[in-house]
Amino acid sequence: MYARLRSLNYPVKGYVFIVLAVCSVISTLWIINVRLPSGGRPYLFIWWNMMLAWIPMLLTLLLDVIYSSWRRGTRTFLLWITGAVWFFFYPNTPYLITDLLHVFARYPFLGEQRFWGEPYFWNHVLGMLLVAVLGLTMGFVSLESVRQLVQRARGGFVSWLFVLAVLLLSSLGIYIGRFFRGNTWDIISAPSQLYTQVSSIWADTLQRAHFVEFSGMVFAILFISYVSTMCVVWIGNSRRDEWRNW
Repeated sequence: MYARLRSLNYPVKGYVFIVLAVCSVISTLWIINVRLPSGGRPYLFIWWNMMLAWIPMLLTLLLDVIYSSWRRGTRTFLLWITGAVWFFFYPNTPYLITDLLHVFARYPFLGEQRFWGEPYFWNHVLGMLLVAVLGLTMGFVSLESVRQLVQRARGGFVSWLFVLAVLLLSSLGIYIGRFFRGNTWDIISAPSQLYTQVSSIWADTLQRAHFVEFSGMVFAILFISYVSTMCVVWIGNSRRDEWRNW
């Protein structure tokens, strides 16, 4: 088991998850303690969204453990089941980028003032931006970890098709979560309601156009951010290979 975990970049991957966990605590404490000029704290809900974002992260670790410890037949079955749960919960992680909306929905803007010159406003924006960036980072760490498992099983080309499919379907899931307030567990607890909501998109021309446009923009953000992150990873790997040659 230990040898297989090492082949999956442990213990380094474990250190990465610990660092991300610490960053999650810091960013959550920052934003939930941001106050309005009236003294209220408008972003207490972030702790729940952050907890949902960590479900696919923990499932990523579970996938690695299953791959490294179970026998082939049982391992394949458990990987498929756990991978399906990971897939349905995955959009909760990049979903954090849409929480930037709440700054503009809850901050008391005054039309006659330049609100962007107020330090209180930037405390709101930068705190929520940190949450959004962390959501993207955690999502890419989780996705890249699962992609590597897919690459081992089906090869590099299929693993990149897998990435595109996950990012595209996650963009659709983020739309449903943001505008229909849908939850992952609605797939089991309220499938008919979820089907009705999704079907309503195609019944209205304006909503259909909004769905396509919003989902397309989110997919572009996720894909470009993922590729940019991978470029940094590839540069780091090339430098590591150079160091080994010295």
